[in-house]
Amino acid sequence: MRIASIIFYCSIFWIHPLLSQSHSGTDTTHVKIGAQDSSVICLPCNALQESPKLKIALQKLHNVWLNNPSLINLEPQKSKYPPVRSAPGGTGRQNPTGTASTDTLFTIIQIGDSHIQGDYFSGEIRKQLQGFYGNAGQGILFPYTLAKSYGPRGTIAKPVGVWTGNKIMTGGLKAPLGAIGYGATTLSAASSLSIEFNDKFSEPQFQKINIWHSADSQSFSPTLANPFQWTGSQFYPSGWGTSSYQATAPTNQFQLTLSKISANQNHFGFYGFELVPNRRRGVVYHHFGVVGAQFTHLIDKAPWTIEQLQHLKPDIIIFSFGTNEAYNGKIDTLAYTQQVQAFLHKLSIACPQTVIILTTAPDTRSRNRIPPMQRPINNQLKTIAAREKLTVYDLNAAMGGWGSLHTWYKNQLTISDKLHFNAAGYALQGQLFTLSLMQAYNKVNFRDTLDITALSNTVHTSMKALVRDFNAQTMGDSLRFDSTVDANYTARLPSTSTVGNRNDSINRVPATGTNRRPNPPVRTPSLGNEKIHVVKNGENLYRIGQIYHVSHEAIAKRNHLKNPTAIRPGQKLVIPKS
Repeated sequence: MRIASIIFYCSIFWIHPLLSQSHSGTDTTHVKIGAQDSSVICLPCNALQESPKLKIALQKLHNVWLNNPSLINLEPQKSKYPPVRSAPGGTGRQNPTGTASTDTLFTIIQIGDSHIQGDYFSGEIRKQLQGFYGNAGQGILFPYTLAKSYGPRGTIAKPVGVWTGNKIMTGGLKAPLGAIGYGATTLSAASSLSIEFNDKFSEPQFQKINIWHSADSQSFSPTLANPFQWTGSQFYPSGWGTSSYQATAPTNQFQLTLSKISANQNHFGFYGFELVPNRRRGVVYHHFGVVGAQFTHLIDKAPWTIEQLQHLKPDIIIFSFGTNEAYNGKIDTLAYTQQVQAFLHKLSIACPQTVIILTTAPDTRSRNRIPPMQRPINNQLKTIAAREKLTVYDLNAAMGGWGSLHTWYKNQLTISDKLHFNAAGYALQGQLFTLSLMQAYNKVNFRDTLDITALSNTVHTSMKALVRDFNAQTMGDSLRFDSTVDANYTARLPSTSTVGNRNDSINRVPATGTNRRPNPPVRTPSLGNEKIHVVKNGENLYRIGQIYHVSHEAIAKRNHLKNPTAIRPGQKLVIPKS
């Protein structure tokens, strides 16, 4: 028999507050299928309605593009409106007051766990955005080998003397840390640190560098050996600071040395470095990731975080936590929500113009374990965003939702632990995120859009392989209420398929005959604190869930929907308590 299969190629980028978008004449695709399968596949679009902060940020990003002469003539005009820009070498975009925009730098910071430390996910976003708007650097880096971890690629650290590496996962941590989540300390002024960059590093040649370090009254004073000269420092009373240096010629290495200039100086903390392009125009993309970290580790162990983020003047901050929380069966979700929300509230006050984006945790199955808290944590992140008027990027839904890891694994987009993705998998996630952001950018800057056809085609082609068979059963892992996902493509699957390889304990069985899952019994709803929602034209479970701050999986489960994509206008749904 033919099975209605659905592929999800467009990432869902949910912005709060969000008015539910009405689509007259909802897109549907009809296919010939079996009698018990749905005949309608809903096609929710990826159009975004911008929040005020995001709109302002993306308008600034447009100005950054306009003020980069090397990019002005690379993009053909796509809009029926004349582009609002001047010729190369001109004064840039004119704002309504008649003065030229001076925006040349757009700063993005992504903070998270091992998915971010590896810099494949964040690195793909950086590559894509810098391809559109210009390369202003890859931000602050830390030689993780000092803390017995890995990365950045192409970086070789050679410490002299005794250095103690720390991270926000370190037990009994006494030395304060910041947004980077890592640090290395020494108690001897004779210690030094040399760092070299080989051809695996994306930009091995540089002339300008900022060093992030301790700056309390008892800290040794840092210097860089020739050919670098000190150009300035900025110290904060809380005990950290930055020092800037410039070399007389491009180089691929630097040596940090220490000086003791007063008797009470007895230690030094090194927290990272930033290689600064000589002509800094475009997007600078920082990534701060710590293996094994949960959001609360950053909050508890890195007291300098908010002050350091404020120092960087970010336009967008992306928090990508949740994977490690998903496997923490003892986590107190109420305490977690309160702590994260309080932190983000303080950050919003410190950086009032900054767009804060929370990404949901991707679907994983570490060592074939089902993450018991994946959906609760993702729902709590959405709740926090709703309360604080932040932005959510639903990476989990973009992948295909609960259970989609099996499909990604089958298509060789994860590594064997089923917890991390390979370079291709992370690249696809980065492309999904970038596509959503670029779609938002073009909607805000509709008079002067950028051509994202190539990116869109790449994403669509890649996601065509990730077909979900919602009639297939799995052994040992329930997909009964998997997220339903939609696309402009349909595909036929054989009635049987195997997920993964012989080492994968999840196998699909035929969805026919005695193996077909029976229809659940029809039950009369007992409402209590629940609500009834009447489906309107153009709505889907995901958008309905946004209205009530309830996951679409919970709505599907509460209403015993065998095919959650097949809801229809006028249908009454019971909305479970949030």
